[in-house]
Amino acid sequence: MISLDDAIKLTLENAQTLETEKISFLNSLNRILSENVYSDIDIPPFNKSAMDGYACRKIDINIPLTVIQTVLAGETPVKYINKGECIKIMTGAKLPENADYVAKIEDTKTDKDGKIYITKIDNKDNIIYKAEDLKKNECILKIGTLIRPAEIATLATVGKTTISVYRKPKIAIASTGNELIEPENILEENKIRNSNAYQLIALCQKIMIDTNYVGIIKDNLTETTNKISSLILNNDIIILTGGVSMGDYDLIPETLKQLNFEIIFHTISVQPGKPTLFAKKDNKYVFGLPGNPVSSFLQFELLVKPFIYKLMNHNYQPVLCSAPLVYNYKRKKSERTALVPVKIENSMVHFVEYHGSSHLLALNNADGFIIIPEGTTEIPANTYVTVRYF
Repeated sequence: MISLDDAIKLTLENAQTLETEKISFLNSLNRILSENVYSDIDIPPFNKSAMDGYACRKIDINIPLTVIQTVLAGETPVKYINKGECIKIMTGAKLPENADYVAKIEDTKTDKDGKIYITKIDNKDNIIYKAEDLKKNECILKIGTLIRPAEIATLATVGKTTISVYRKPKIAIASTGNELIEPENILEENKIRNSNAYQLIALCQKIMIDTNYVGIIKDNLTETTNKISSLILNNDIIILTGGVSMGDYDLIPETLKQLNFEIIFHTISVQPGKPTLFAKKDNKYVFGLPGNPVSSFLQFELLVKPFIYKLMNHNYQPVLCSAPLVYNYKRKKSERTALVPVKIENSMVHFVEYHGSSHLLALNNADGFIIIPEGTTEIPANTYVTVRYF
């Protein structure tokens, strides 16, 4: 049995980066860049007004000004303005070359002859200068960048409409166990509906990864071996739930040994999620997650999700929040790291009703979880803890 930290480390260390492919930037949301992207222009490409107002020379701000032109964004201003001249300008419009000040409209008045007087001098120029954000040929996005809507806008800005990204992993998902039936079926005696597979499919969908659901594998060594043997041909990752503990019908470890997989680890010193398995054969990987739904959910968050991103050369960073506990936390046993579902209300951390690793409904009421280290039996109220959001 290894620690949770070691399990995370070993999982990521064994990730072999996938191949690359070219795609349209329009289809790149949540993909990972496999090339550096450079700007083909200065950003902004010219000096422009930061607001609606009057562009002039600073040396003229105390004298009456004559408006010689009105310039909208996208229009071309006069090249220079002379003494006592200004142009009326809109936000984002290009400035004349010698304009070095923009007076806000609300800081001016107009006399009966149409002359402009600046009534209030701003301590800022109200100009956005050429190349203020980025210089031409500067690296704007780096290899390994996760593409979000902001990055798509950046790619559009620099005209990068075709990009190189890492291929998404192909993932097969299956549940194991004679007790399982599919959700659409009438529940029979001694049976339970298969929720784990659909939970895992949804968790992958949340990060925009497609999956291949292959159904329920019965507790039979031959069937299990044949199924996994066929799945490794066309998938990078196989995610299984159930069948990984120490019982007579926990067949996944034995199956993987027969198929010459290297089992990197089989049990983790964590609660819930102790019977979690990770195995590798060349560039094929198997995660054996516990059959209890809270366990499989949390181990996906801690191990599988970062691993998926690592295959695409991205270091996944979870969303964290530091907040105080609303009341004391106590536990009798502390030999394992604990993962505890919580919610945040009124900027404080509350424990949700949680009966253990089979209590799936606890996750419905939770925003995330906290990680309580081995050896910690009590955390006083008002202690700041780190919540890892789902």
